[in-house]
Amino acid sequence: MKHPTPDADTVRAAVALAVRAPSVHNSQPWRWHVDGRTAELRADLRRRLPHTDPDGRDLLVSCGCALHHFAVATAAMGWAARIERLPDAGEPGLLARIALVPHEPRDRDIALAAAIPRRRSDRRRFAGRPLLARDADRLRRAAADHGAVLRVVDDAPRRSALTGAAAAAAGLHHADPGYEVELAAWSGRGYAPDGVPARNAVLATVGRHELRVREFAGARLADTAGPDGAALTVLATTGDDRLSRLRAGEAVGAVLLAATRLNLASCVYTEPLELTSTRALVRDCVLGGGLEPQVVVRVGYPPEGAAPLPATPRRPLGEVLWPLPHAYGASLPIPVQLRGYRPS
Repeated sequence: MKHPTPDADTVRAAVALAVRAPSVHNSQPWRWHVDGRTAELRADLRRRLPHTDPDGRDLLVSCGCALHHFAVATAAMGWAARIERLPDAGEPGLLARIALVPHEPRDRDIALAAAIPRRRSDRRRFAGRPLLARDADRLRRAAADHGAVLRVVDDAPRRSALTGAAAAAAGLHHADPGYEVELAAWSGRGYAPDGVPARNAVLATVGRHELRVREFAGARLADTAGPDGAALTVLATTGDDRLSRLRAGEAVGAVLLAATRLNLASCVYTEPLELTSTRALVRDCVLGGGLEPQVVVRVGYPPEGAAPLPATPRRPLGEVLWPLPHAYGASLPIPVQLRGYRPS
């Protein structure tokens, strides 16, 4: 008996939603390989940022978020994703192997997938309304469903420690010429398919007690007036190995889509966790030790009266979606068309 397989349009649509996931500097450091009911996610190490992300943490978290979005997308299209993470120790670039099995979509599956194209990384100040307790609980549950812990940093000492770590990290990065060159290379872009466009990078004027967002070069997006009402959260894991980082990315994806469904604005922020010294400050002074911080997520109500943000660009699918090597033979050039459909 022949098992059903998703058609090419389904695969294309699922990967197109998966790559809407946020990534460090919008570098999109992933490659997708698909053949029938099997998909593989690989890290694109050519897109690793050595000065921003020296140990590859942000790359793994970024790919984990895309992995989450792929599973959400396929579930909405009638295919459940059975994920084997880090399946081959001899091939560290292979992050996940996914078997697609028939699945009856639920309303929740469809609602989550619909949230993917609505999500934006909003670096502006948020409206000055406290996050509702019930909304914070939903975000915590979204993280917990993927093996992570989401801590809301709502008391003054821990909030001060987090904003202080962010300011210290920004200062250390500013003193690193290699970091500055790397940041400029990925900033202020016009119509490039990757990097942070000028129209999405905020001209921030950071208040004394506010979290300093990363200062991208060539920023053109005006910040909103008044104090920042964003709730600051830290997503953490019990471990800090490669699997923990990948899983953290999946949890980030779940938190962001949960926030989007609640009509909340959100923004992932990793700068204070990219340096050993400031990361230790967050671990010890914000989380109290015992948990490994992976990502800071700003979340809150959208700026009142501010224009909606445009979507950030994504690379054409023909650059990120390839057939599995065994499906066509290793001698074929890559990337190639997948079963007859054209790259966008």
